[in-house]
Amino acid sequence: MTMPKLQERLKHVCAAAMLVPHGPPRLIESQSNDAWALDDTRLGPVVLRICWRGDIGRMARETAVLQQLPDSVRRPEVVGHGVLTVHGHPLSYSLTRRLTGRSLAEAWPGLTTAERRAAIHQTASMLQELHGWVPPAALADVLRARPGLAAATADDLVGADIAPLPVSRAVRLAEHVARMPYVDKGLMVAAVRLLRTLGDPEPAVDDPGRSGLVHGDLNLSNLLWTPDGTVSLLDFEWTRIALPSLDLMRMCEYADDAVGGTGTYPSVLRMLEEEYPDLFRAEGVARHVRLYVLAYSVRSLAIAPPDGPAASLPPGHALHRVRRIIADRWPAPGALPDSLVAAA
Repeated sequence: MTMPKLQERLKHVCAAAMLVPHGPPRLIESQSNDAWALDDTRLGPVVLRICWRGDIGRMARETAVLQQLPDSVRRPEVVGHGVLTVHGHPLSYSLTRRLTGRSLAEAWPGLTTAERRAAIHQTASMLQELHGWVPPAALADVLRARPGLAAATADDLVGADIAPLPVSRAVRLAEHVARMPYVDKGLMVAAVRLLRTLGDPEPAVDDPGRSGLVHGDLNLSNLLWTPDGTVSLLDFEWTRIALPSLDLMRMCEYADDAVGGTGTYPSVLRMLEEEYPDLFRAEGVARHVRLYVLAYSVRSLAIAPPDGPAASLPPGHALHRVRRIIADRWPAPGALPDSLVAAA
C-alpha cells in the first residue's frame, strides 16, 4: 500500500492523540520525521513528531529516556506518545511541551563570545550528567531492542541507528553501496577493510555493562537556546548505549567541512574540549571518531547515493568523505582538536 502523505499522516495522528489544533500547525525542519509546532486546545503549545521511516520504535526509546533522565539534563517534557497504523503502514509519534527559544545553530552567529562559552559550558555539563547516568535495567533493555536486525535489509540498517554500529552493520551497508551506480567497488572494498581495522578492538555499543547513554545526534541544531541563555537538549530519537565519544561524531563531521579550521564547529569542539576534557582524553578516541564518521558516511551513501561520477558531485558529498578517510586525508587541516586526530 502507498505510504500516506504528509498532511494525511498529520490528520490521523492528531485523531489518535486527540489533538485539536488551535490554528494551522507549522511544519518544522527535520531530516528523519515529520515535525510540527502546534497549539492544542487541551495541551497548549507542543511539538508533534511523527516517525514513519525506518525503525519507528525509536520514538518509544526516546520517550522512555526523556521520562527517566535526571532533571539536570534539561529537555522537553513528554506529554504523549503512541503507535498507530494508517493504510497498513505503522507510524509512531511523540508529543513534548514546546520550549521557548531557537536552535543554538540559528542563534550562534548573533551571540557574544561570553554567551557562546556559557552555552557550551551548559552543554558540557549536561553531557557529563548524561554520560555518567546509569539507566535502569528495564530502560537498558528498551534501548537495546532492535527487532529483526539479524536479517535486516539495507533500509532496516539505515533506520535503526544514525551510526550503523556494531561494525558488522556498517560493513553490510558498504557492501550494499558497492552495488550502486557511480560507486567505485574498489573504494568500498577499502572502506570495509578500514571499518574492520578501526573496529579492532571495537568500541562498545548496546552493552550497558561497558558504557552508558549517549544523545546520538549531538549538534547545534539539537540544542535549544532560550532568550535568558539557558540551553536544553532536543531530539533524543537516536539515543543509545555507547561510549561517550559517539557524541562527537556529528560535530566532527560538520567541522570537517570548515576551511582551514575556521568556522563554527571547529571553535565549538575546542570550547567543548576545555569544558569536558575527559571526553577528548578517552583511550582510542581519535580512532573511534574516525570509525564513527566513516560508518556514518557509508550510511549517508546508502540514503543518498551518488547520481553521477565522483567529479560531478559537490565537495561535501559523503563519497568524497569516504575517499578522504580511506586515503588518510581526513579531517581537513585544523578542523578538529589535536586530541581527535589520529597519528599517521
